[in-house]
Amino acid sequence: MIKISVRDITSAGLDIDQSIPKEGIGLSSEEVDIRSLLNVKAHLEKVDNFVIVDTRIKAEFGYLCSRCLEELYTIQERSYKFDFEIGPACEFVDLGEEIRQEMILSNPAKVLCSKDCKGICPHCGMNLNKEQCKC
Repeated sequence: MIKISVRDITSAGLDIDQSIPKEGIGLSSEEVDIRSLLNVKAHLEKVDNFVIVDTRIKAEFGYLCSRCLEELYTIQERSYKFDFEIGPACEFVDLGEEIRQEMILSNPAKVLCSKDCKGICPHCGMNLNKEQCKC
């Protein structure tokens, strides 16, 4: 959970730089395979009745190649923009759930280890990138 007090956001804005585990924003390994802490950098500004947030997330992501099923890892930086409407009774904005949802939605459905991945043999299951099967 990344809860920010609205009172802490000055006229110059507020900068945040935190490293948190994926569970800190409610992410599970089934949703997104993250192999490191999430480095969260954000700049928050109050504009009228809104809090505008520019966020950058950096982490190591794990994937399985969709063709050959080899594990691969990549460090990625993703940027997100959020706005929260704040009323007189609003004391906090919670970035955690917004970041969680964006990370799930921006995670690719299909990942390849390379453009010319040969995949696996449909008969014996051998990884054709490593050796030729005898089928």
